[in-house]
Amino acid sequence: MEELEIIDPQEHLQDFFKMEKYRQRISQMAVSGKTSIIVDFEDLLAFDQELAEELLENPEEYLKHADNAAYAQLRIEDPEYSETIEKVAARIVRLIGTKHLRKLGSKNIGKLVMIEGIVVRSTPVRPMVMQAAFKCKRCGTITYTRQTGPFLRAPFACTDPSCRRKGPFDLIQEESTFVDSQELRVQERPEDLPPGQLPRSLNIKLIGREIVDVARPGDHASIVGVVRAVAPTLPTVGKLRAFILHLDANSIGILGKEPETVLPSPEEEEKILELAKDPWINRKILNSIAPSIYGYDHVKEAIMYLLLGGVPKSLPDITIRGELNVLLIGDPGTAKSQLLQYVARLAPRGLYTSGRGTTAAGLTAAVIREKGGGMSLEAGALVLADKGIACIDEMDKMRPGDRVAIHEAMEQHTVSIAKGGIVATLTREQLYLLRQTLLWEDMNRIVQ
Repeated sequence: MEELEIIDPQEHLQDFFKMEKYRQRISQMAVSGKTSIIVDFEDLLAFDQELAEELLENPEEYLKHADNAAYAQLRIEDPEYSETIEKVAARIVRLIGTKHLRKLGSKNIGKLVMIEGIVVRSTPVRPMVMQAAFKCKRCGTITYTRQTGPFLRAPFACTDPSCRRKGPFDLIQEESTFVDSQELRVQERPEDLPPGQLPRSLNIKLIGREIVDVARPGDHASIVGVVRAVAPTLPTVGKLRAFILHLDANSIGILGKEPETVLPSPEEEEKILELAKDPWINRKILNSIAPSIYGYDHVKEAIMYLLLGGVPKSLPDITIRGELNVLLIGDPGTAKSQLLQYVARLAPRGLYTSGRGTTAAGLTAAVIREKGGGMSLEAGALVLADKGIACIDEMDKMRPGDRVAIHEAMEQHTVSIAKGGIVATLTREQLYLLRQTLLWEDMNRIVQ
């Protein structure tokens, strides 16, 4: 009877990294100074389908094999650079199929998934200790302890056989190993939201200098990671039975900050060039905007200019915006709200909100107190509609103090905030803020 050959996953993954494509990526790590390598899941699936499926089902084990295999291949390609780093992280990208954020449940715990959403909050990048060095105050012996979990854990006892005391210990930062860490909150995209449902959000934990500070509030991000569940703890009761899901990110990518980054196909490009030669293209675009609503040619023409936008000019001393702000005024029952909702669905990054439940912080940015005691900024509606269209209905129902808060955003594309110890002017370079255009309606009382 023939014995089945048992294949070591690490050796099998090292054969994968010996492909010419990944040998080049590993050899370029020293030039760029990186400690991680990007792995396309489709390549792994074509190499060995069973290995790819095991990676999805048991990511904690197989990601360690992938890290060790990549580091072993780095020692072959560039032995000198491999001596300067401790490990190589394999970043898996482009999984087959995206998991909807609201469908994550108990069956996904411990599995490798890919989600897409909008980043609504990000914490500052903070160093996290991975291996802590503790010095015994009695004998001076230094003990190294591997750290896991959210809290710093001291050794149980001194490692010196002549001491063996259970403390006290001092943390020696110079001897400890730190990595950069960050937390994000990702919310469902408006186009993925079922009718009548509130958007759900998920906390993302990032560890590693190559993936922190990549996504900022307002960005559409694609995140690959392992689903984890943590039980919240009450001070006097203990841990609860209901767990909270979060994602330990393995890789993160931005799906495009601007609509222009989506390249048209050759067939679409040929069709666009053909339409551009049509002398009646202006009328065709007007007729395609909310065709079920008859008339309103002047309103649809304004919406057409709003969607197409203008040409911004950057001069040495000032910047002239190219985007338009449209104010739509009319009697009740004249399809103003229907036009707003149609434009919000049509725009690549559109967002619809009503003035009845809108505040200044909800439109621009809110200062949120974190659990650790610090402050962070949470993106508002204008940030989430960045480089798209923010449609604000029922403007006259807003409080005057909330309404004037967006004047600066309309004119200068900046938001000045002085709250909770945070004094800052948020610009497009910092939070990719406010290049969006606004549709306003129901302003009769304001104008009068």
